[in-house]
Amino acid sequence: MMRIAIAFCALYLVSCQQSSKTEEGTKDSTVTDTDAAAVIIDTVTIGHQLYNITTSTAAEFQQVPEFLADTSEAVNILRDSMRVRRAGDSLILTLANGLQKVMVNNNNHTEEYTQYTYQAYLPAIEHWVVFNAGYEWHSYELVNARNGEMTRTIGFPELSPDKRFFICSNTDLMAAFTLNGFQLFQLTPDLNPVLLQERELVNWGPATIKWKDATNLVALQHYLDAQSNEHERFIRLTPAP
Repeated sequence: MMRIAIAFCALYLVSCQQSSKTEEGTKDSTVTDTDAAAVIIDTVTIGHQLYNITTSTAAEFQQVPEFLADTSEAVNILRDSMRVRRAGDSLILTLANGLQKVMVNNNNHTEEYTQYTYQAYLPAIEHWVVFNAGYEWHSYELVNARNGEMTRTIGFPELSPDKRFFICSNTDLMAAFTLNGFQLFQLTPDLNPVLLQERELVNWGPATIKWKDATNLVALQHYLDAQSNEHERFIRLTPAP
């Protein structure tokens, strides 16, 4: 996968994990919310800006909007029924030029097993989002609504406030069947996604990363303790002084 160093305008995220600080920030469960928020448990560089990772709260995380697809594909299709329909094992998407993009499930229980589930249409990037469940893996397929071209990602795309970038994340610390980390994409003027970076993390994984505003982010983080037990917490990414 492409690993490109870019400047702040491309929001290149390079993880600068500091495992000793992470352990320090997690071993004392008696720390209050106020005190915990001040403890730097890791750092991330966004372009030329160093960001501190501190603990956050569910309330702060939930204040940042995110799209959640319905668990029923029928409900998701109903929202976009003018251009999306299902016929048995085939998911049929009607492109802007009138042609059809047909995604067919493979029900053979082999490495080729594939089940496509429609999630949503994102008008800001003019792509459909389709969940792809494999035998022991999963991905998301972003389908260009104009020409049917597909871009595979590890998670649901979370758009930046200026709609020029999106980040996808996934956590798979224990099974390790899928990439545990994040991908950063930039949208061209024609709204084609370009992968800027793919980063695999080791001791923690972001279940979801969202831009709180133009410079701050929040995330739901899964992490391992010294005994390799998996936990989760909310984190905040803020510019370091």
